Amino acid sequence: MSTDEIRARTRALEGAGLRTFGTDDPIVWERTQGARVWDADGNAYLEMNGGFAAASVGFCHPRVTAAIVKQAGVMTHCPSAAPSQVRADFYERLIGIAPGPLTRVIPAITGSQATEIAVALARATTGRREVIAFSGGYVGRSPGSVAFAGKPSYRAPLGVPAGGQFLPYPDPYRSQWALGADPGEAALALLDHYLDDAGSGVEKPACLLLEPVQGNGGAVVPSDVFLQGLRERCDRHGILLVFDEIQCGFGRTGRMWACEHAGVVPDLMTVGKGIGGGLPVSAVLGRESAMGAWSPDAVSSTFLTNALGFAAAIAAIDVLLEEQLVARAAALGDRALGRLRAGLADVPYVGDVRGRGLLIGIELVESRETLEPARDRTRAVIRRMRERGVIVGHSGRNMNVVKLSPPLVTEDADWDRVIDDLVEVIATATEGSAS
Repeated sequence: MSTDEIRARTRALEGAGLRTFGTDDPIVWERTQGARVWDADGNAYLEMNGGFAAASVGFCHPRVTAAIVKQAGVMTHCPSAAPSQVRADFYERLIGIAPGPLTRVIPAITGSQATEIAVALARATTGRREVIAFSGGYVGRSPGSVAFAGKPSYRAPLGVPAGGQFLPYPDPYRSQWALGADPGEAALALLDHYLDDAGSGVEKPACLLLEPVQGNGGAVVPSDVFLQGLRERCDRHGILLVFDEIQCGFGRTGRMWACEHAGVVPDLMTVGKGIGGGLPVSAVLGRESAMGAWSPDAVSSTFLTNALGFAAAIAAIDVLLEEQLVARAAALGDRALGRLRAGLADVPYVGDVRGRGLLIGIELVESRETLEPARDRTRAVIRRMRERGVIVGHSGRNMNVVKLSPPLVTEDADWDRVIDDLVEVIATATEGSAS
């Protein structure tokens, strides 16, 4: 069946709200393998958005597929009230790659659910309600998680009000609010006001919730000093530090976990996306002291401990380790950042090239002086890359960032081609087109 026919069938039946028809002609996925996607008309694409950063070990990795097939012949569904070997194996594998102090697991299905669990657990542990989150943050789109999103546009369609207090995320490029001060230090000073000033109007929080590297916010990397300062203040005030590593974790930034760059371990950490090897698997990892507040049956969902997902996740973790994909992400990312910065240095509407490992953002602006977001130019670059057979991401708090979050198994020649194409397309982009 053709691309047009599948689009028409889908459009005729799908309810409003999904991202499917955010463009008139979405790519109709038919088949995937490694870092490639084929559409229903047989066209091949290099998928450098990684299925929204979920294809860390690649699409349809043979070992993951084999594990799914084997498990499907034994047991697919196992309720959370019943232990199973595959569940114990998953826990052990996951704790085996977790930062040392994180020794307990609560399973989840989606990243949004993991966020909901982490916030609820922080509140139960501390006996407090308040949550401090950060501008530009993306911690899920379910009603229970989007309350902590750093973009009101995520909350508005669902009618969900903000669920906490928000502080500026210290973006090294876009932090005019810091008035010339170091953004990380300025953000910590604002946090000190929240916590120390009896007249701040803010209750002492149960937790601070943030991504140690923002993904959908545009591959924003804060200073190590900022993350270290958060840890110190959480310790001093008895607040739980919650890191969302669903997108930036599992090797993507060139370390197993993004927080390792700053040498900071949170109290709770949400993980997901790439861990499932293509199936919906997520979890909350935590310190012993932060994981004991609940009695049995406080958390439940029919498919919370799905055996098929756990089998896929075990295989994905093994692939990540045995194929040394964390080191690969670091090497490919360093090479790409160097080439992008050199190739785009003289392009006046390239405001910033940033990232860590294989989480890279190129922020486009109308002027380097005003930093006005170049949204149309960004859309044009993404369209032109698609015309060249390359799928790249679209992100940033102003939707003016071209994002790369490819499978960590992307081959060297393919990666070099993508970087060459990006430099050429961005350097020749004009408003409304990218010819």
